[in-house]
Amino acid sequence: MPMEFSRRHFLAASGAMAGPWALRALCTEPQATDPLAAYKLAWTGTIRWGTIVAFAQVPGATNDEKLRNAIALAAMKGGGVVQFPAGTFRFTDSITLADGVVLRGADPHGITRAHNDKYAPPTVFEFPKYEPQLEGEGTDIRKAFKGVYLAEPAQASNVGVLNIAFNRGHIHFADGGAAAKFAAGVNRFVVGCVFRNAAVADPNVPNLKVGQKAWQRFTARHHAAIDIKSAENLLVANNRLPPSGDDNFTMNGYVLTKGRETLTIDGVVFDYDNRPGLYVNHYSIGGAGGMGPDGTPESHPHGFRPGIVIADNFIFNTGRMGIGFCGDGVRCLNNIIRMANNIWRPTTTGIAATTGSSTNDNRAIEMRGWRWAVDGNEYTVYRNWALDKKYKINDGEGLMHEDHVNSTIRDSVLTNNRGNTYLSLYKCAGIDGLLIEGNEIQLGDDPQTIAGGAAIYVNADRNSGRFPAKRVRIVKNTVRGGGILLSGDPSEKNEIRGNKHLGMGKAKIILKAHAEVADNSGFDVEKR
Repeated sequence: MPMEFSRRHFLAASGAMAGPWALRALCTEPQATDPLAAYKLAWTGTIRWGTIVAFAQVPGATNDEKLRNAIALAAMKGGGVVQFPAGTFRFTDSITLADGVVLRGADPHGITRAHNDKYAPPTVFEFPKYEPQLEGEGTDIRKAFKGVYLAEPAQASNVGVLNIAFNRGHIHFADGGAAAKFAAGVNRFVVGCVFRNAAVADPNVPNLKVGQKAWQRFTARHHAAIDIKSAENLLVANNRLPPSGDDNFTMNGYVLTKGRETLTIDGVVFDYDNRPGLYVNHYSIGGAGGMGPDGTPESHPHGFRPGIVIADNFIFNTGRMGIGFCGDGVRCLNNIIRMANNIWRPTTTGIAATTGSSTNDNRAIEMRGWRWAVDGNEYTVYRNWALDKKYKINDGEGLMHEDHVNSTIRDSVLTNNRGNTYLSLYKCAGIDGLLIEGNEIQLGDDPQTIAGGAAIYVNADRNSGRFPAKRVRIVKNTVRGGGILLSGDPSEKNEIRGNKHLGMGKAKIILKAHAEVADNSGFDVEKR
């Protein structure tokens, strides 16, 4: 949890305003250039880029104290940028941003795109390493797993982080919570950053009641490296989440439950990359498990927020999803998601042992809300091995809009994506406007089985009954090793045209809906 950003920090800075350090640290540039202008989002120009606090000029006994003073000074001026030079800066605790304050590292030179393996911002923030003790009570998790938080999540606006490489740090820009009806500020961003070892420990592990040992630890499965919410206008772009390195640790004698029994397992890994990559306004909306009612702007307004852009990120993980988002009109563009193959996952919860029916939610992108556009993304996703190493866990989707805590699909777009596992529009209780065009899906040797052999799976129905599929266009896609399914009733103005199947034999176009089918190659058509 973040250290409290209290009134005394503002008072400490204001008391020193008459001193020379404040004059040296603070400058203004009336004609300051917006470094995010290339994204062509009008709101990025409203951030106070021209009010700059030079971190190097701020006093303090430690980097933590210096940064608190710098943030306080910028906040007192109505917001601004705390500017860091190149170098490594070590912090012992989490960082708490005030309203209107941006952390900015030195601009990278040469390689500036996060897709490149050599992308390395010259400003580095390093947080404490978790040093496990695999006996007794273990090491207190509060000694590590730090990040960047907001002092006032329900109000903080014009806040963000730019061009900083984090080691053992994460971003958590939350909202005010359910009691505040998920109120959040506006204009939030994370751009140009690198995150290694960006995970936290699950506070529910160990569970001593089931016989687990006090030293057991497990990666929190719903804590993303970047978790950011905003009431409006949100940019997560050009960030890189590479493999974490050597901070992972292995635990022998790890106790798991299997039904009413307990097992003692060797080789359980605390895996810093078994975490979601990006949660961007990621909410549960609608009923659980496809039971309804489905989320709408009236029932879940926080799930239909505008102005969200997720672009040009590189995400590596060993499990969980690459990107999860929720909103109205989200643009998810040109991201690369790479998942490691042949990972043994004896538990997905840290408590219960896995079987073939378990899930770790391994998927590239999870879409929630209306009018999203998912374009130009590239992904490789794999299922993990269950405890017995005979079966793989039941997940492994590519781009997925599923029925669970979600909305229907309305006027959404999946275009020009490339991946090794299927597109899944799964039991979504109604589709009114969906374009699937120009995608390349080459199923691997071990595809997920729930799609019934389909590389493009579009199913508006649920187990409880049939639902409409209207204005669905599946055109000019290329698939290898799988077919196309469209299901929904009533159905109208649907089209499956110009798709190609590559490889041996023919795939199937399975129709459980009315559609115009023409000019497809390598498919047989089966109506059910």
